[in-house]
Amino acid sequence: MSEKGLIGNRKRLLFITLFIVPFLVGMALIFMGKGIGTLPILHEESEGEYYVVPEFSGVTFDSTQFTFSHQDSSIYVIVNMPKDHPEEWEKHIMYVTKIFKRYNNTKVLTIFEGDIHNFEWTESPKTFIDSYEKWFAIGVDSEQFETIQGYLRNEVDSVTDLPRYVIVDKEKHIRTYCAINDLKQARDIPKLLKILNNQYAPRKVELSQGDRN
Repeated sequence: MSEKGLIGNRKRLLFITLFIVPFLVGMALIFMGKGIGTLPILHEESEGEYYVVPEFSGVTFDSTQFTFSHQDSSIYVIVNMPKDHPEEWEKHIMYVTKIFKRYNNTKVLTIFEGDIHNFEWTESPKTFIDSYEKWFAIGVDSEQFETIQGYLRNEVDSVTDLPRYVIVDKEKHIRTYCAINDLKQARDIPKLLKILNNQYAPRKVELSQGDRN
């Protein structure tokens, strides 16, 4: 092979090393970042620390007490259903069943304002709720309802005129809000839950490796 040919090969190799390889690596990282993604964490307004949702309780359809507890290391979707929009209560039941059909590695807590036993349901939601072991529903009075709304730093969405769905992580940090008024938007929640669950995967690997040492 001539000297000129060697120089040409070296130039091509140098070009590939300096430009093509970094470009391909960069594109791969961008693709991976979009595929995995992250969800932000709500901070305390003054202290700069992560905000933790306080514990609270309510009465279930079985007349037992359910407590949203810090000891429960589960990801939650929490939903507030106000009494001034009773027409949305049964729609919400349908939305949640769609969420569970697409992603069931989380818990859903529905909080109804008022006595859930006295509400005039077309069909009692207890049957639906009981069929999903990770779905809980409670009723609270109006004062407690507003207190929990404050705990969740939740607001009424200007389009739906309803409180937003709140995704809370295992440490009880608020990760995101979702305004839901149709099935299409309800189907988007499992995507967010998968993203959040993937954020715990590296931590689980580190713990398992540490346990073996």
